[in-house]
Amino acid sequence: MKNLLLTMILTTVFCNAQTAQYNKIDSESSFKEYMSKAGNTIKVGDTLNIGYPRAGDRFMFITQGNEPTGTVIANAKVVITKIKTIGNKNRGYKTYLLFKGYGMIPVYIDYESAFETGELK
Repeated sequence: MKNLLLTMILTTVFCNAQTAQYNKIDSESSFKEYMSKAGNTIKVGDTLNIGYPRAGDRFMFITQGNEPTGTVIANAKVVITKIKTIGNKNRGYKTYLLFKGYGMIPVYIDYESAFETGELK
């Protein structure tokens, strides 16, 4: 009975550690899924639809190599390859969804901002 209880507790802790939740992140890490501000759950392997750039010729919240991406990815479907949180205790943590971009550098999506501005459909 003790082993069953311990197994259930460890399983619960492990499963929760794999999900990043909006405004409940306290360290840099990689995750298997993300629960957004609106309650949507995005998982590694899910497909997202890129919208159109907010700034005309460049996306503001979709970046590659710390530079805004161009319109070449507009209206594309992308597969999430990684979910990662970045930040520190002083400025806070933000969750990014990554997908393979053009070349060797992954593309980072600031999901909440991109979704609110229409850069994600």
